[in-house]
Amino acid sequence: MPMSLILDILLNDLRALIRDLGQNGGLMSPSVYDTAQALRLYPTPNEDHVWPAVNWLVSQQHADGGWGNPAMPLSRAVPTLAAILALRHHCQRRSTFDGLLEAKRFLRRQLEYWEKPLPDNLPVGMELLLPYMLKEAYREEHADDADGIPIKLRLDIPLAPYRELIALGEHKRALIQQKKPRAGTAPVYSWEAWASHADSGLIDGSGGIGHSPAATAAWLFAANHNPSLHQEIAGAESYLRQASLATSESAPCIMPTAWPIPRFEQSFSLYALVTAGILDFPSIQDVLKPQIADLQQALKPKGIGFSDDFMPDGDDTAAAVAVLIAAGYPVDLDILRQFERDQCFVAYHGELQPSISLTARAVHALDLAGVDISRWWKIFIDAQKLDGSWSGDKWNTSWLYTTCHVLIALKNSPYKTAMKEAVAALQVHQHPDGGWGIIQRSTTVETAYAVLALQNLREAGLLDNDDIRMLQRGYNWLCSHYRPFRMKEYQCWLNKEIYCPQRIDRAYELSAMLAVTLGDLRI
Repeated sequence: MPMSLILDILLNDLRALIRDLGQNGGLMSPSVYDTAQALRLYPTPNEDHVWPAVNWLVSQQHADGGWGNPAMPLSRAVPTLAAILALRHHCQRRSTFDGLLEAKRFLRRQLEYWEKPLPDNLPVGMELLLPYMLKEAYREEHADDADGIPIKLRLDIPLAPYRELIALGEHKRALIQQKKPRAGTAPVYSWEAWASHADSGLIDGSGGIGHSPAATAAWLFAANHNPSLHQEIAGAESYLRQASLATSESAPCIMPTAWPIPRFEQSFSLYALVTAGILDFPSIQDVLKPQIADLQQALKPKGIGFSDDFMPDGDDTAAAVAVLIAAGYPVDLDILRQFERDQCFVAYHGELQPSISLTARAVHALDLAGVDISRWWKIFIDAQKLDGSWSGDKWNTSWLYTTCHVLIALKNSPYKTAMKEAVAALQVHQHPDGGWGIIQRSTTVETAYAVLALQNLREAGLLDNDDIRMLQRGYNWLCSHYRPFRMKEYQCWLNKEIYCPQRIDRAYELSAMLAVTLGDLRI
């Protein structure tokens, strides 16, 4: 296919994507945990809506008996426990019953992970959510109606292996309860794990609790049809119905892990264009400029969050600041610097673990603003793994995501050897088909991360001929698997559960392909 025709198709696809950013609260993959919690705690009385969710949950179980992405073992206990608790009341079919027995065995095999010291890249909120789910399992199995649970499906989970995590969770819950969080703040996103009283003051502008279907379902369970909360209950029920429309399943009772996410979708998708150097491309300006102007008015002195009704965070703020600076808008850098610490930038004040991808994005934003970022280069070099990659990020399971963003932050640095070592890691891990992926097969979004990283280094003059051939193979893989106007879904982002923000991933895919296509046309 002629390069000019590829360019036209990609640009038309990108125009449509940009135009839709933030629409209807954003798009998000379905979540096992949130779907299970909604099904268990606040099921719809309409049986025709319940069974699609039950069938979907059953279909998500892996051959090893667990739920969740096998690439991130520590993230699997929470969705697996949630699925078991939801499904054991709907196990009339023998296949479902047998699947739950396998899930019980899976949890037993997982105990070895929790007997070890807790890692730095513990999934977000795990110290709250897993102890909460263990407590829910105990509560259900010792409740008055526990006779409805088949003996073989009672978990009887030993708590000793989790004692370090449980202690951390108790400490975190005490801190949260002491601070008495307000609506639309990060702790409320995990409301179900630390509260039980249905406080109407915690309902945010979305109508739900903490932009979380699971937290909202738990709040509705606690409200228990309280007549004094009639209006709030109706709003929370409406929130769950709307949230279910955000997933690729678009079925009642199948929930995303967070919603709405319009600013996250907007800022990160536009940031992908920045990393590809295509933010100023003429033929997208008519759809791009309104999005950037909207982002500019949404950025407040305290930053920006994943919606206008949720508290600002360092990650969305860094992406938004980078976009606005690249687009020529004046930005007060103190908005970003309030998230700066000695060795990192943080998403939320007081968080336990830093994120290297967030730090890289913030440093890139400062670089775009002309700020001296040399002090950060050594921090990135010290965090580099022996194989040349950067990994262990709290917001994404893929080392390709982290490595891509660190290389973009480093590309103007004098650390050429470190960058060549990262390129070597990409060379080693490229699959025979030309793509990249951490699950022994190539995935679109991870290949896009690798291609974007290599294209940035190519423009900086840091690739040799072998490296450029590697880049071309990755680009060819993306082209051969590209389907115009059809988004793919691979879950590698981390929150309560591994998830996929479809429009953001599509923005990275299109940006990577356009960066190389335009680069080749210039040669």
